[in-house]
This record gives sequence, C-alpha cells and structure tokens, in this order.
Amino acid sequence: MADEKKAKKTSEKKSGEKKARKNPFKAIGAFFKSVRSEGKKVTWPKAKEVWKNTLVVLVVILIVGLAIFGVDRLLSLGMKGIKQLAESKTTTSAETTTQSAADALSSLLGGDTDTSEDTSEGETEAASEAETEADTTEAQD
Repeated sequence: MADEKKAKKTSEKKSGEKKARKNPFKAIGAFFKSVRSEGKKVTWPKAKEVWKNTLVVLVVILIVGLAIFGVDRLLSLGMKGIKQLAESKTTTSAETTTQSAADALSSLLGGDTDTSEDTSEGETEAASEAETEADTTEAQD
C-alpha cells in the first residue's frame, strides 16, 4: 500500500509538471484572442465627437499656456525690478564711498587732483570754477 501511494504521488507530480509546462505559443495566441474580443466590445466615437473633443483639448491647452506665460512674465518682471533695486542701492553706496574718498584725497593733496571719474556735472562745474578762481588769484600775485 505504501508503494502504491508513492507511485501515485510521483505520477501526480509528473502530470502536474506537464500541466505547468504549457506551450508558450498557445499562451501568446490566447492572449491576442482575448485582446481581440475586448476590442470588439469597445464603443468607438464618431468623427464629429473626435473633432469636438480635439477642439476642446486645444482650447484648454491655449488657455493654460497663456496663463503660464502670464505668470512667467510677471515673475520675470518682478525679478528684474528686484535686481534693479539691488543694483541702484549698491551703486548709490559705491558712488557715495568713491566721492567721499575722492574728497578726502583731494583735501589731502591740496585740491589740485581729480581722482574720481564718477563725479556729477555739478561737482565738475564747481571744481572748474574753483580752478578758475585759483588761476586768477595766482595771476594777481
């Protein structure tokens, strides 16, 4: 009896192995057969519906594109404005420092040298008037 049970188990294992080893071509054929049957169940839209849906998609894309463009443009302008504010504050403090250093240097050297190229028109006119007065005073001596 024990031998019969072992024989049945080994024969069941062999038949189970055969069931597990299916022909791969049959499996592929069955797959495509099921795909085809599912494709027949699909209700396809009419050409008019396709055009209508296409136009809706294009309009939505246009609206979203314009919205993104507008937000991008506003952010770009904001960044440019911030950058200009930063540059103007930096330039103003640099010009002030340069002018102060130039004034200090000219007072140390006697006022004859122009060390700053960033002087304003009013400072240039004042310097030229001072030079004219100094030349007139020297000529009178």
